[in-house]
Amino acid sequence: MKKINIYLFAFVLFTFSMFSVAASAQNVSEKAIKVEKKKSLNGFEIQFDGMSEDAEEALHMAIDKWLDTQKIKYKEKKGNYHATEVIVKEFSDKTSDLHIFVDEKKGQITLQVVQTLGYDMAVSTQTQPQAAQNIRAWLENMVKEVRLEQINLQLAALQNNLKDAEKEVAKNQKTDENLKKDIEDYKKKIADAENDIEKNTASQKENEQKRDELKLKITELEKMK
Repeated sequence: MKKINIYLFAFVLFTFSMFSVAASAQNVSEKAIKVEKKKSLNGFEIQFDGMSEDAEEALHMAIDKWLDTQKIKYKEKKGNYHATEVIVKEFSDKTSDLHIFVDEKKGQITLQVVQTLGYDMAVSTQTQPQAAQNIRAWLENMVKEVRLEQINLQLAALQNNLKDAEKEVAKNQKTDENLKKDIEDYKKKIADAENDIEKNTASQKENEQKRDELKLKITELEKMK
């Protein structure tokens, strides 16, 4: 068990180092982002490159946790998040609508944020520089959060594999114990059979001796006729 735990710790360190090298993110960009079919508003975007297959799941986990910590009531549809008339403390203290979009294409994940103050008045660097800076910082921090959630996913998978391995080991041990018991039972049966053979052999000799004695007496009696 100690050896398995060492392997587990080594795997976590290896996984984290792999994410640190393989995963990269471009700088945050400010651009027009489509929020509805025929409506685009100013927003902020970051793209993740070189992410593994579980990156999108990890990103959604990180977003869900963040929204919960911010105590934001939101609706999720097709991997996108929408909240109306909420205060996003990490961005600003003003009531706003928040839109978070997640898109994955060919191994590249795009994360977009649009925050509107009032009717379609989207946060921008020119109009709300501090809120814009806070959104940029949040997007950049999500790179780290995604890596951490990926490690959590990999660790959970490894722990499940470890449990399965332990069950298999216990099963094999039980099988070995049963085999050993069967072997001991057969050894005992063989020993009992050998004892019976020895007893039968001794009894057979005794019977043969009695038979010979009877034959001798019969021969002597016949001579006395």
